Amino acid sequence: MNVLILSAAAKVLLVQAFQAAARPLGGRVIAADIARDNAALFAADQALILPRSDDPAFEGALLAACAREAVGLIVPTRDGELARLAQLRPRLQAAGVKILVPSPQALAVCRDKRRFAQACAELGLSTPRTYAPGQTPDAFPVFVRPVDGAGGAGARRIDDPADLPVDETLVVQAFDDGPEYTIDVLMSLDGAPLQALARRRLQVQGGEATKSRTEDLPVLADQALQLCAALGLVGHNVVQAFHDETGTRFIEINPRFGGASNLSIQAGLASPERILQMARGQDAEAARPRALAYGLTMLRYSQDRIVTDAELAAL
Repeated sequence: MNVLILSAAAKVLLVQAFQAAARPLGGRVIAADIARDNAALFAADQALILPRSDDPAFEGALLAACAREAVGLIVPTRDGELARLAQLRPRLQAAGVKILVPSPQALAVCRDKRRFAQACAELGLSTPRTYAPGQTPDAFPVFVRPVDGAGGAGARRIDDPADLPVDETLVVQAFDDGPEYTIDVLMSLDGAPLQALARRRLQVQGGEATKSRTEDLPVLADQALQLCAALGLVGHNVVQAFHDETGTRFIEINPRFGGASNLSIQAGLASPERILQMARGQDAEAARPRALAYGLTMLRYSQDRIVTDAELAAL
């Protein structure tokens, strides 16, 4: 079972986690990106340069690469490519390739923060109070962010009503300063909930946790599993929420591996290993709950990969 990780960029730890799961099975991990100068390409067993997902040549190049390299599983990692891959999912499955992407309908709910808040409300789950377009908040501060966005881009706190932008592309919510959590949620390839692990976001830079700690919060984990199952998500997902003694307020879901998901993988969730088991038809073993380690703290740091012109050219 060879694995293709798309938009691999600097996701070296994700490449290595899939290598650890695939190599005992005789599989390889192939990392792909649109440019050669990405560290994960040098960590993988093989590197590929593919067109952008919005390029008309992308579909043919992806299918050809899967056939040529005997790819059995595709792991997307970038929000911007998910919708295109969801459209291609039937054709990939017909070619015998599994892909960790849900339906276009599920993606649309995850992508649109107003629709996400509505979906949570219909399930009886809470979110920070969300104001309708044009509605004047009755209390400040509030928090605004793009309705369709990721990675914290454009998100900011507004303290003064005079500074509130009039822009329907922004969603306005009550400001919440409660403890923020990411819940790594593992679903089956058919959308059944398997297991989840919550980690508190101790320090965040550019939308990604650089310091994080696993915590034993079964209520939070169970609610995140319920939410992902209701939306029809598959594989590994990251759910963002505020959680304290007053309850849980869900913020958003990224239906893919997150930048700090390595913490949950190493803490026992073992998503790459279990996803490969599901891809090989070993559903019962993948569904078996794993022992999870709580109280583990992740301290992220950067590492340089030095390459020569010849190494870059070889890709």
